[in-house]
This record gives sequence, structure tokens and C-alpha cells, in this order.
Amino acid sequence: MRLTAEATCLSWIPRTAVEGAFKLPFGLGVAHYDKPPPDASPDVDALLCADAIRFANQVRAWIDVEDGHISGHGMSGGGRLGSTTVRLKNAGMTFAGVALPDLVDPPEVLADGVRFRQTCGGHTGAPVPRATPHPPYVRLSAPIAWSTIVLTLHADGTAESKIADASVFPRHYLYDAAGRLTDKTALIRYKDWLHRSEQQHSPWAGVYQPVPTAGVKAEAERSLADAILVSGSYKQHHLPPGAMLSEQPIRDDQVAVLLDGLLAVLIDGEPAVELGPGAVLDPSRRSLESRQHARIRAQTAVRLAVLPRDGLDNDALLAVASEQTSRLRMLLQDRQAAQVEDT
Repeated sequence: MRLTAEATCLSWIPRTAVEGAFKLPFGLGVAHYDKPPPDASPDVDALLCADAIRFANQVRAWIDVEDGHISGHGMSGGGRLGSTTVRLKNAGMTFAGVALPDLVDPPEVLADGVRFRQTCGGHTGAPVPRATPHPPYVRLSAPIAWSTIVLTLHADGTAESKIADASVFPRHYLYDAAGRLTDKTALIRYKDWLHRSEQQHSPWAGVYQPVPTAGVKAEAERSLADAILVSGSYKQHHLPPGAMLSEQPIRDDQVAVLLDGLLAVLIDGEPAVELGPGAVLDPSRRSLESRQHARIRAQTAVRLAVLPRDGLDNDALLAVASEQTSRLRMLLQDRQAAQVEDT
């Protein structure tokens, strides 16, 4: 019996990805941000043709299983870079991305499956002037971006995939074999990317830069977060690694959306779940269980979008609060069940 699976990683630039003076080309229309890719079944060809994503990394794998044992395996797919259109007044110029060779590790045969690993990426379109510590002290080539997918296909037909590592810019979205968006990279660091975007700092030189990932939020939370971020009508709030949100609290008349980084939800002081970009924080809607048991800590440096809650859809806020309360109650129930088993 032949079993198949696939995973796709799409890379794109959110409008919150660039800070400070680096935002100037985007504000002038010389460069552009991207809309979030779809939550399911992305049309990779259409997205690349529309300059809506920067590149795609696709892995397709198969294994042959006979009497419960793996008798053969293989993979296909690869990386596909898009283009970047630069606009000056009424004129436009398109720069095609320059792909580097795909890096494909030998498949790892396990007792119950096969693990496949593939790195794809390259120079992403338009050149970006940046300083270097060696002559000629300025580099004009396009920086390098990449992602590495690990796809494990089991003899029982199940499969799981993950982003093993990736460049810290742009943002990377992972889709499973059913085309569902499952994970996203939690950090996006444009300045760091520019300073460490040479080939000698990339997987093509044997250097990997693991980045944390986060699971995808429920539908109501994703929709509200997207509406807030597209509006752009917010102020930014920063937390250093290890800081508790209570040290720089969000007021009850405000709502925050996590732009970048990871937050940890502590249940009775113990880490229970991580929150990634797109998480909505609404202090006024915190449930009794949340106030009694949950605290939030910055796992990494984080940026939050903070804005008045009176300008937001109250029904949407209620729906998000309901989703979050349900998740917290499930965590508390699981925790209590584990404690009972231990006793």
C-alpha cells in the first residue's frame, strides 16, 4: 500500500513586520506588505503570480507499506520564489527572486515511519542597500530568506509536519496535507534579518536559525485580529523577555493583539500554553477562572498592538472571549485530571 502526505510553507510580509526608519519604503509605496494568505487550501500558483507571497516550500512524500513494514519511500516538491514589484510614482519594476539550490536531507527511516526534511529559499527579489563590516562596507544584493520543513509520514497513514527552522523574516505559514493552516513563525525581525542575511549565515553554509512557532487561533480570534491589524489604528506596547503582562498592564478599556513574539500562559504558576502572533487580549472579558488561575509572561521580546475597545465590534469581542474561556476550562480540567491520576 502506498501512503502519501504533503506540507507547504508560505512566506509573506505582514504590515506590522517592519519598524522605525525601515518602514519608509513601504510607506512610500516603493515596497509593499502582503495580505495574510488564506486559512485553507492556498492556491500557490495564483499567490506567486500575484506577488502576494515571497516564496513557497512544498514537500510531497510517499511510503510503501507491506504487512506493517516500510518497503520503500520517496519525496518530491521543492522551493518556488516569487517576485518583488518596486513602484516609483506611476512606474513599476519587477525583480524576480533568485533561488538557491534546495537542500534535501536523506530521509530518516524510523520504526513506524519515515522523516523527510527540506530547506528552500533564496534571494528575495529587490536589492536592499545595507552596511557590512568588511569592504566595500555596503551590500546591494537582495537578502536571503528560507524555511525548513520536516514532514513525518507514519505506516498507519498519519502524518505531522513542522517548521524546523527559518529566516527571521518574513513570516512563514505552514499548511498540512489537508491544506489547513496549522502553524506560523512567532518572531519576525527585519533589522536582524538584514544584518545576518548573507549566504554564510544561512543553511547553505550549514548555519541554521531555529525560530519559535505558534499554533493557529480559533476563527473568531483570527478574524478580529486581522480586522484590527488591517486598520492600523493602534499604538504599540513592548515587553522584554521574562516580563509579566501585569507589570505593564493593559487597561480594561483597551484591547491588545500580539504582533510579534511569544507569550506564555501560566496556570497556577506553571507554563500551560503559548500564545503567538494574532492572540487577542481583552482584560475586561477575562473569566473568573482566568483571574484566579492564569497569568501571562513574555517568553521572548514581544510587541503588542493596543487600542481602545469602544471602537471594536462587541459581538466579535464576546465570541473571542467565549473561545478563550472554553480553552482555559479545558486546560484546567486536564490539569485537575492529571493531579487526580498522580494521587
